[in-house]
Amino acid sequence: MLMILSICLISLSLPIGLCEITNSAMSIAGMKELVDLEGFFISEMESYTAALKNKIDMMESLLQEVQSKREISRRNPEEFVSHPLNAFSLIRRLHEDWTQAELLMLNEVGLEHLQAIEIGLDEAHSTDNDLDDAIAGIIALQQFYNLQPSDIANGLLMGKQYNSSLTTLNCQALANACMNFNYDKYALNWFKAAVEHYNDDRDGQVYREVFDFRLPDLYINYTSALVTKGFRKAAWKVLQDVADLDATLWLLRKDIYEVGKIDVPDPTFITSPWFDVTGCLSVWQTSQHLSCHYEQNTSEFLRIAPLKVETLSLKPHIVLYHDVIYDSEISKVKNISLPSLKSPLRIIDAVDYNLKLAQIREDHQSPLSLRIKDMTGEDVKEDTDFQIDNYGICGFRNFHTDNIEMQDQTAELGDRLTSIMFFMNDVVQGGAFAFPNLNLTIWPQKGSALVWRNLDHRMQPNKDLLHVSCPVVVGSKWTLMKWLHERPQMFSRPCTTGRKFKSHDESMKLKALNK
Repeated sequence: MLMILSICLISLSLPIGLCEITNSAMSIAGMKELVDLEGFFISEMESYTAALKNKIDMMESLLQEVQSKREISRRNPEEFVSHPLNAFSLIRRLHEDWTQAELLMLNEVGLEHLQAIEIGLDEAHSTDNDLDDAIAGIIALQQFYNLQPSDIANGLLMGKQYNSSLTTLNCQALANACMNFNYDKYALNWFKAAVEHYNDDRDGQVYREVFDFRLPDLYINYTSALVTKGFRKAAWKVLQDVADLDATLWLLRKDIYEVGKIDVPDPTFITSPWFDVTGCLSVWQTSQHLSCHYEQNTSEFLRIAPLKVETLSLKPHIVLYHDVIYDSEISKVKNISLPSLKSPLRIIDAVDYNLKLAQIREDHQSPLSLRIKDMTGEDVKEDTDFQIDNYGICGFRNFHTDNIEMQDQTAELGDRLTSIMFFMNDVVQGGAFAFPNLNLTIWPQKGSALVWRNLDHRMQPNKDLLHVSCPVVVGSKWTLMKWLHERPQMFSRPCTTGRKFKSHDESMKLKALNK
């Protein structure tokens, strides 16, 4: 059955791979296929329209011909048919030409194009989950960055104006979703944005005749939401200028006035105070302990080619290595991972939102693995897995630590001792990585790697390392994650019981001096 379906799709010129699109909102890299899909639909619609136009042209030519003869016969029918040539022509046309005209009218043109679109929508169109994911991404964007729906709808994101905007239909979908999610405050602002973006000259005919959109319904939903929250005065003002559009709106305005007496305060428009407790806006001041140096003591090779290191925190130990993954390695990882990117399980207490990931295995003797060994001074032989992440629409990873629950740890590996996150591209806007308990925010820099220790010197989890990967505003964010576990490091990094504990940098320097 699958083989037959594939043959059908190919015969209808559906772009290869589009029938495998799933959870598209969870990966920007995967969403490129949707652009091809819409292009395919547009091409098929153009062909369908051309076929319809060709049929109309033929019909109009035939109509023009018979109308010219009808004009002559209409003035004096008896005189017209008294001429044998006219009479013969009339009988022949009624016997033959009108039969052909009937067949032309019955001919359903462009069916192959219609069928291609139908199959494409059945097999590769966005699902309800895709729309829900996209809506959740926009809401996360609004929440994390305190953005107003009117600004988002106008393409004004965090003070930067983009040549993109949302239509009334988009705003209405977000408003309805916010109502379903019990985000009433957000819903009111999205309804307001939907009303503001409607232009009847531009949208009216298509919205009404194609999308079955009724402007009165939008106002009814908007004002009903206002009344539910107690904002009767605002609801009455909204209806004051549009009540003449529909009798229902006029009656609704009358009811609101009589019941509420218009004495409830205006919402004026809901912009409640908000504070950045996540660090996603990078409002924290730079740490006073910030320093930079060249690392050349963890291996002999680094004496020739030292690594550039930026120390962000001494306790807990957090550093940023610069230029430690190369363009060729990044391209290789992306090319390998794209077909294998999968969505995380949809669970109630999920950490990952709108991102896809894949696991790849790297030989412990590969240049990248050896570079990690140089960076950390730790053994990489037992930890050969990497995790690739590509974020989708406003994708983010919520507050968490990298520690593994005791029941999920293995005897061979134990807990995660060290985390290494490679940034494989710059992000246009957003997508910061933040440690809120440490007032530390790191912005993605292509080629850099963030390294931190999840366990203290007694091999206990450090709760100060709670972190969040902030929503991507604009851009496609790629990261490559590597975890080194505690058990394989018992000889390269034994735990200590003494109170005094030196940082990794200090330990490496002392080790070099002792040589």
